[in-house]
Amino acid sequence: MTTTRRNLFKLTGGAAVGAMLTPAPWRLITDSALWSENWPGIPRPRRGEVTFQFGNCSLCPAGCAVRARCVANQPVSLAGVAAHPLSHGALCAFGIAGHHLPYHPGRLKSGPAAEANQAVRAALGQLRGAERCAVLDLRPGRTASWTYRRAMAAIRNGVYLAPAAPIAINLAAAKTVFSLGAPLFDGWGTPGNVIAARDHFRLIQAEPVESRTAIMADLWLPIRPGSEEALALGIANLLLKEKKIAGLPAGFADRLREFPPTMAAMHSGIGEQQIAALARELQDNGPVLVLGENGSPYAAALNLILGAPGRTLVLRREAPVPDDWKKAAPVADLASVPDGSIRVLLIDESATGEALPWSAIQSKLAEKAVVVTFAWSKEGYGRQAAFTLPTAVYPESLDDIPPAVDSPAAAFRLSAAWVAPPDGVVNPADFVAGLAGLAAKDALQERAAAIRKSGRGSLFVPSSATSTPARDVKPDDFWKMLQAGATWIDDLDANAPAPKLDVPALPAGTASSAFPLVVVVTEPDTPALVSPLLSKVYQESNLRLAPESVALHPSDARACGLETGSRARLETDCGSVAVNVTVDSDVPPGVVQVAGGPGIRKICGASSRARVVRS
Repeated sequence: MTTTRRNLFKLTGGAAVGAMLTPAPWRLITDSALWSENWPGIPRPRRGEVTFQFGNCSLCPAGCAVRARCVANQPVSLAGVAAHPLSHGALCAFGIAGHHLPYHPGRLKSGPAAEANQAVRAALGQLRGAERCAVLDLRPGRTASWTYRRAMAAIRNGVYLAPAAPIAINLAAAKTVFSLGAPLFDGWGTPGNVIAARDHFRLIQAEPVESRTAIMADLWLPIRPGSEEALALGIANLLLKEKKIAGLPAGFADRLREFPPTMAAMHSGIGEQQIAALARELQDNGPVLVLGENGSPYAAALNLILGAPGRTLVLRREAPVPDDWKKAAPVADLASVPDGSIRVLLIDESATGEALPWSAIQSKLAEKAVVVTFAWSKEGYGRQAAFTLPTAVYPESLDDIPPAVDSPAAAFRLSAAWVAPPDGVVNPADFVAGLAGLAAKDALQERAAAIRKSGRGSLFVPSSATSTPARDVKPDDFWKMLQAGATWIDDLDANAPAPKLDVPALPAGTASSAFPLVVVVTEPDTPALVSPLLSKVYQESNLRLAPESVALHPSDARACGLETGSRARLETDCGSVAVNVTVDSDVPPGVVQVAGGPGIRKICGASSRARVVRS
């Protein structure tokens, strides 16, 4: 046959029609689909009855309510609870895919628990002088936290360390919210609560990057990178004038004289008239709430000047505890512990909370200290600890979730425990209680009984979307309803005093040439483990930065010798972490935009400047 273009078209068309009529391509598609559903991390649902269960997500401090569709009692899909008074039906992407975590190929399932117990007991028997045994609790306020405090009171030189509990925020009371870079719509607080309150306040967002929060703000102020301090000082200068505010450190007043509005305008890139108009609006359109990143002293000072304590910042009562628990070790700050004095350190990072840089922890350790961390993976402090003991992941463990920062009332709710954990996991509270010889009791049930006995608050039942005064619920039913997903919410204390707002010491305000880039966090903090499916979506889409990733302006990337896809190290004065690099012209020059993740949280939690170097 003569090869002509006509014959070639006939051959190609005939082959295509023949392929359509054979099973080969369809079988290939089917096999590819089946293969894609069998990679590690995909649950294998059993066959059985379809039921619905309620619980609360413990992947972050928000603790959003969850409705699970289960097959043979195994969750196969998760959704929010629409009428819930705390989460208002919202559930983030991590929460929606949370039932994948028990099957994560990167989680720890076994560890040297016996060896760790033996090493800790040996070290406790060799404590000398003022050497200490300490528990570092990264999510205080839980029933487990009370177990740690009771254990440390029973152990010689025991110390309970935890981040300072934030003052509760009453977002519903705010008429104006002024945010100095806080990611209000990027995972801050309880997302559903923030969205529910959005129609009642005017949001002014000051940050150099047009984040999702900036897009949703009523007014976005595109300030220069690192100029939040100058803008806050310029506003405070106009608000104070001759007025004196009790509680402001002398250093703040001194800095005010250095930053009149003219100077603030020059540093921030915002016009002097706009700064004056902003100061007037904050003064006249209250109640006002000022939010800042990393415990900003400037946000705290503005809240103090604008009268936020007692209005948008409130003192939250703690949920009741049994009387015999009150003989517990006090809450101590890591900074108050002498350097080199901790012989035994037990770190509970099983529940995602505030992270502290390892450099701050390391200086407190004695030589050859025994460090044990309880975690889902080795991605956090496990890299430095002598022993990493695996813990249950959500939704395997029954634990309580403290109220979120934007909850003005105390709350008590239990995380969901729908899947049996592996045999090798360790319960951190039981491990620490055993060291102190505490009696084995169901601490969660004890605390629930104390809450019911107080007669305070009400119980929200998600299955019926109803609230009942706690005093009207029988004691046995109270515990059963909590196990079935109910939430106890305390009454607001109308006579509560205004919280004492301590303004942190002001930083020096000078940028080190070693760290030329300003850190801007525009992605939510993520747990140590997230669903493998969700990770795949992150990595294969360009909609958001993946965890442990950074974005740079092209000029900064060129200066660092980096390009999209490069592997690099993000370094701050608190440490370094490996990251993936994306080059994005939307990122302002002089900024390193970072995504949440356990490694980034630990080095950026107390640092606002960084550098990126090629690995």
